[in-house]
Amino acid sequence: MPLDNSNQIVFTQLSAEHIKGAIDVLSRAFDEDPVFTFYLYDSRRRKFAYRPFFGDLIRSNLRFGHVHAALINQRVVAVSVWRPPGAGEPTQMERFQSFAAALAVRIFFPKTAKGLFQGFHAMHALHPKEPYWYLCCVGVDLGLQGKGIGTRLLAPVLDLADQTSTLCYLETPFPRDIVFYQRLGFEIARESRPFIAAPMVWIMTRAPKRVSP
Repeated sequence: MPLDNSNQIVFTQLSAEHIKGAIDVLSRAFDEDPVFTFYLYDSRRRKFAYRPFFGDLIRSNLRFGHVHAALINQRVVAVSVWRPPGAGEPTQMERFQSFAAALAVRIFFPKTAKGLFQGFHAMHALHPKEPYWYLCCVGVDLGLQGKGIGTRLLAPVLDLADQTSTLCYLETPFPRDIVFYQRLGFEIARESRPFIAAPMVWIMTRAPKRVSP
C-alpha cells in the first residue's frame, strides 16, 4: 500500500476491537520466519498455528498497555508487543489461553510442535537477570516495510526505557532485521541456537540512553 495524504497513519495503543487485525498483520509479517517455518513446514501454519500463537501473545500482554499499533483508515498495518519489567506471573485466564493456543499448534503439527515449544522454553534462560523491557514481536504489513513505521511504533517504549534507565531486550531469527535494531540502539549480545537444528537466533539488548534534564 503506497502512502499518500489520504493514508494518514495513526499510532496508538491496540484496542480490543483491533486484535483480529493485529493477528492478521503478524501472521503475514512472520510467514517466512526461519524458525517458525523450520517447524511449521506448510502453508497451514498461518491459519492454524500463527493465529492462535499471536492471538495468545497479544491478549496476554494487552493488559499492560504496551501493545502498540499503526492504523490507516482504522485498519491495522503494524503492531508491536512489549512486556514490561516486573510483569509478574500470567493470570489463570492467560494460562488457559496459552494452553489452548499451544494445543492448537500441536494438533496440526504433531511431529514438530514439541521442538518448537522446547525452543521457546530454552530461550527463557537467555533473558537478562536485571529488569528489562521485552520486545516480544513487531511486524509491519507487507508493502509498508522500510517506510519508518516500525521505528515510530517502537519509539514510545524506547523513550520510556530511557526515562526510567531500563534495559530493552529482544530475539530475532531475521539477519536482515539486525541493522534496523542497531539503528535504534540495540547491540548483539550473543548468537544462540535454542531451537535444536533450527536456524540461529540473535539476542540483542539496548542500554538506556542518558536523558537530558
